[in-house]
Amino acid sequence: MTHHIEDVTDTFWNIRGSYRILGVLDVQTQCSLVRLGSGGFVMLDSYTLDGDVRDRVLAHTDGGRAVEAVINLHPFHTVHVEAMHAMFPGAKLYGTARHHQRFAALPWEPERSEDPGCAEHFAADLDFMVPEGVQLVTDDENVHFSSVLAFHRASHTLHVDDTLSWFPLPWGGRLHWHPTLGKALEPHPDAPTTFRRWAETLAQRCESVRNVCTAHARGSDLRGEAPGAIAKRVRDATGRIEHKLRG
Repeated sequence: MTHHIEDVTDTFWNIRGSYRILGVLDVQTQCSLVRLGSGGFVMLDSYTLDGDVRDRVLAHTDGGRAVEAVINLHPFHTVHVEAMHAMFPGAKLYGTARHHQRFAALPWEPERSEDPGCAEHFAADLDFMVPEGVQLVTDDENVHFSSVLAFHRASHTLHVDDTLSWFPLPWGGRLHWHPTLGKALEPHPDAPTTFRRWAETLAQRCESVRNVCTAHARGSDLRGEAPGAIAKRVRDATGRIEHKLRG
């Protein structure tokens, strides 16, 4: 696929990008442009923008000058970080600890994306959640379960990377947890219980969510859902992985 921009609401735009495994299978990736109540903008995650998508983003953001921050939310989504910073050099740059390590020369803000200090800067518009009971980065770099989840309150939208994905099905599709959950659990016996508790907290937070944008989607993500519908999908997803939590 080629990248394109979707108008989720009049304050939230999701950019669907291409990411190919072994150069063949396109599992997609994403970033999102969010208008803040102040009139400024932030980018959630990074992607190299060009063509019509670039033009539209620049048109929304006064040529990019209104982008106040780029917030990278997934430790392993790093391919486009430098390109996004080059496009918005005046924006504050946030990333996880792994982003800081991989691109030490970039002008990172001291607060990391997973830290409460980062969330506090954007608390007027965005809520962030970091999964509990699982490691954000494991010793096995093939485990990409954890990411920072971002909620934009004004548009009732959840932006989430690998942690949750969306698969359409003939009867309507479903959200599902990333298959590496079992390997991401923290190495202590209470980890499954901690994760279950966090997953229920996430479901409760999703009671008011109407739109979900996931990085590795198949077809369209969830748009314009009724209140409570996405919360139920999160609970259903947790029910389907109980065997991993009991194992």
